[in-house]
Amino acid sequence: MNSFRSASLLRPFVARSHRSHPMPRAGNPADAAAHSERHQGGWEIHYRLEPALEKFAGSARIHCDGEPHCELSIFEPQANALASIDLLREQCLAWIEGRAEGAAQRSLSAG
Repeated sequence: MNSFRSASLLRPFVARSHRSHPMPRAGNPADAAAHSERHQGGWEIHYRLEPALEKFAGSARIHCDGEPHCELSIFEPQANALASIDLLREQCLAWIEGRAEGAAQRSLSAG
């Protein structure tokens, strides 16, 4: 069961791409691809994809205000680069949302 809930507050507010290489395409993989996006609250997600047997594996690093917080990986390669980024984005947004909920609960219990 997927416990992921919509994180509408965490949608990218700047459609900014920091690609160091073009995104690889299935069937014609490039060496590696990088993509970054910014989210509200100072969060940034940096994706890095690697071709893996005609599929794409990768990882995402989560930063807030320039400080690294977490790195998540794809353990099952996806059919294409976009599917890989979508899966990583979903995992990252769930992690950010969980962290925000935990901070809210701690502040309520402290007050």
